[in-house]
Amino acid sequence: MNPLLINSLLFLLAANLISQAGEPLNRLTQTLDDFKKTRAAGTWMSVNDGVMGGISRGGAVISKQKNLVFKGEISLENNGGFSSIRTRGEKLDLSAYDGIEVNVKGDGRMYYLTTRSHGRRMLAYWSPIQPPKGEWTVIRVPFDSFYATYFGKKIPALSLNTGKVSSLGVMLYDKKPGAFAIEFESIKVYKE
Repeated sequence: MNPLLINSLLFLLAANLISQAGEPLNRLTQTLDDFKKTRAAGTWMSVNDGVMGGISRGGAVISKQKNLVFKGEISLENNGGFSSIRTRGEKLDLSAYDGIEVNVKGDGRMYYLTTRSHGRRMLAYWSPIQPPKGEWTVIRVPFDSFYATYFGKKIPALSLNTGKVSSLGVMLYDKKPGAFAIEFESIKVYKE
């Protein structure tokens, strides 16, 4: 048999196998938001400590690089100390995945990724992240690391229903005054 024909057949076979092998790998992560085409900053609502009398401020903007930037300033006056952004009205079934993956650049402070689920509107589920200051990093946060909270108080023994996620968010609740900024290139879900 012609060596050129054999090499061509081997190349086509290898390309086909790689293509088929790549399909399941693509399903191991799914982008929820990359801020380039799926959302605008206006779909992220701000919830700051003003709801309890505080004067902290913070909100979401989309940068020139098409990244989500959550920034503002924490004030401890009037028993303040937190700022957050979150989506609303989601109807996400994430039960096929193991957690949330973010490509993020922080300011050295500890933030919380937050979620909510249908039927438990008053509960938020938190999991801490602390990306290094000024460096892009990918952080995976398993769903089983999220814990239920009610107005900032931990509620034991209530698990996040990943089949009915109604909101995703980011919160700064470290009770440290001053300016803050954290930037997200993408938010995905992943499966190990």
